[in-house]
Amino acid sequence: MFTEARLPSGLVLEYVDLGDPDGVPVVYQPGTPSTAGGGALLDDAARRHGVRLVSVSRPGYGASTSTPPSLASVGRQVVELADVLGWSTFGTFGSSGGGPYALATAAVAPERVTRVVVAAGPGPSEEEPSPDELAAEVREFADRLLPLGPAEFQAEMASNRPPNEHYFEDHPDEAVTFFADLRRALDPPDGFARDNLSWGGTWDVDLAAVTAPVLLLYGDADQMVPVTHGHVLAALLPHATFTVLPGAGHGDITFASTDSVLEQFRVGFEAGR
Repeated sequence: MFTEARLPSGLVLEYVDLGDPDGVPVVYQPGTPSTAGGGALLDDAARRHGVRLVSVSRPGYGASTSTPPSLASVGRQVVELADVLGWSTFGTFGSSGGGPYALATAAVAPERVTRVVVAAGPGPSEEEPSPDELAAEVREFADRLLPLGPAEFQAEMASNRPPNEHYFEDHPDEAVTFFADLRRALDPPDGFARDNLSWGGTWDVDLAAVTAPVLLLYGDADQMVPVTHGHVLAALLPHATFTVLPGAGHGDITFASTDSVLEQFRVGFEAGR
């Protein structure tokens, strides 16, 4: 399932190849914390919509080489991976904590990225997180959860979510995949800490450089990544469409909207031909 790509830079970037092998090429940046395995939840939808979805494990997750916090460096790694895959152009989809990396990819390689979708992704902030405090917090979180059995692990994670978030309670088959990948993403928790440091403060990419059309999708009932993040991003992006779904929580945007999101890439590809 997992493939380890040795990039021209010498780094390893782990990925999973999903969807339609002959479909429209799209790189998927899963949420925080997640590895490439989280992309399996989008496999069926990608096939339905004719999308070849390559889900990546960012640095510090899975077998991917850990690197210092940065959005831009991950964007450059994605471009290297596209070269390895033989893609001249591609779309990119970022879910939740993966959203900033999808935008970073489009910012560092505007000539390569044709379309971006961000589903409930955080925006930049003026408050810079403390690396030491964040590392200690993430380590404590992982140390507390990893010894638990699967059922206890899922229950503990559920207890930390806002009360209106019940997507996985309603989709128990998907929950098995999601929580297994979440456990893998926390062992070790390097990627989790790196993600928060990369997008938790100011960003090291210029969003004004993004020339591709960007769909920003948010829910007005999302308490995990409030819609205010979408407002911030929309003001910084030159070609953004900002859509807010009434009554939608985080899971409604990041998972229940998968079909409509992936359809964007097929429609965009056909319109551009």
